[in-house]
Amino acid sequence: MKFLKYEFTPTEWATLRKLIEQTTPNPDGEPVTSFVDCAVVELGFLPITPAVIKDMEVITPAVLSDKWAVDILFYTEPPAEFTPFEVWPDPMGIHTFSGDDNLYLVGYCAKFPDSPYCVIPDPVI
Repeated sequence: MKFLKYEFTPTEWATLRKLIEQTTPNPDGEPVTSFVDCAVVELGFLPITPAVIKDMEVITPAVLSDKWAVDILFYTEPPAEFTPFEVWPDPMGIHTFSGDDNLYLVGYCAKFPDSPYCVIPDPVI
């Protein structure tokens, strides 16, 4: 298993998600789309700069990224087409798959072995 984080333009995500999706009919014959061999959490356009709020009034609105953030827990090897879109926020970012923090840290520490975050915890069993 691999826990990876990505940023895509909406068009890039619309194209690449097709590599990990399947559509099958439900019992009523209606099409249902699901992800194959992975769990996906779409985080959306994340803030680059948070909003400034004073006395319940927005003084300065948040500045959002123009990239769509997506976390994917792959149960098999990720498609190579996803590699250029990997991002590595300092652990853990704003989302984790519960109990799988160590999977993200393994990849993060392979890429950034000198990071102070690279004390790998034992897996949660």
